[in-house]
Amino acid sequence: MSAKAYRWRCSCCGEDHVGLPMDMMFDEPVDWDALDDATRAASTLDDDFCEVRYSTGEVDRFIRCLLPLPVPRMSSEFRLGVWMSVSERSWDIYSVGFACGTYAEDGCFGYLMHDVPEYHGSMFFNADVWFQPARLRPRVALHQADHPLFFAQRDGIEPAQVERWAALMHSQS
Repeated sequence: MSAKAYRWRCSCCGEDHVGLPMDMMFDEPVDWDALDDATRAASTLDDDFCEVRYSTGEVDRFIRCLLPLPVPRMSSEFRLGVWMSVSERSWDIYSVGFACGTYAEDGCFGYLMHDVPEYHGSMFFNADVWFQPARLRPRVALHQADHPLFFAQRDGIEPAQVERWAALMHSQS
């Protein structure tokens, strides 16, 4: 199927679109519904930040980022919205910078919080998280590893991969 002929309905806005969706995202960094009521009530989740506060006093901190994957045959970039687990220090630097649009540091270390479909074993992948100006989402650069997702970010993916992900995330129109 030609990328221009691809038709889909957006699960966010409900509108029909033509062409491959070049941005998709995961909803949450953890199974929000599996958290007990007290943990969920003490935690926060919005479009950019997630803090999970456990009754033990432990806190997990996540920020939404973009995992860019080139699509060489389309001279384009596919961006997968992912959640990255970051340290408290990195969380503080990012959240302060997010509010004003500039950051005290260029980025931080993080762990990928998803097992990306067709890239099994990608959960907890080590990566650099590069903060972007003007409240743009940080970009993720995976650490070199003998893993298909690292090679996908380095070498690119096929349009057919984007089509498969679109079929998983959107209903066809």
